Amino acid sequence: MEHRRSESLPGDIRPIHHELLRAFSHSNRAMLSRTRALGLKPGQPKVLEYVVNHEGCTQRAIADACVMDRSTTTSILARMEAEGLIARRSDEVDRRSSSVYLTEAGREAARRVLAICDEVDSLAWNGFTDEERSSLSDLLARVIDNLSHDEESL
Repeated sequence: MEHRRSESLPGDIRPIHHELLRAFSHSNRAMLSRTRALGLKPGQPKVLEYVVNHEGCTQRAIADACVMDRSTTTSILARMEAEGLIARRSDEVDRRSSSVYLTEAGREAARRVLAICDEVDSLAWNGFTDEERSSLSDLLARVIDNLSHDEESL
């Protein structure tokens, strides 16, 4: 697909929203094709990746960290609970709130997901120096910060 430059952008600079979308799409397809082989459904790998590092987190924390709306998060967690990947425990103080924990099966699935994340990251970082990796990470953090501030003002 040929890309037409925006008249407001100099030289070979392409619209950042398009480049971010393309990078995400390729990364997402690489992850999905590998995690599907584990029997995981879309959304489950990123939940496993988050919960393995944040045992006892809330559903709201998962939704925020995984950039999902709450209803999607509820559906994904219900399926994961039915499949024996997670367990939810009611908060002793606030019964309306529950904490999410991985089961043994969930920990094993998370271990495999993390290995896949490492594999996909290695593909993405192929040919980058440590300095370039650090620079790109810093630049993306700035883009995320800029866009999240805009969302907050809406």
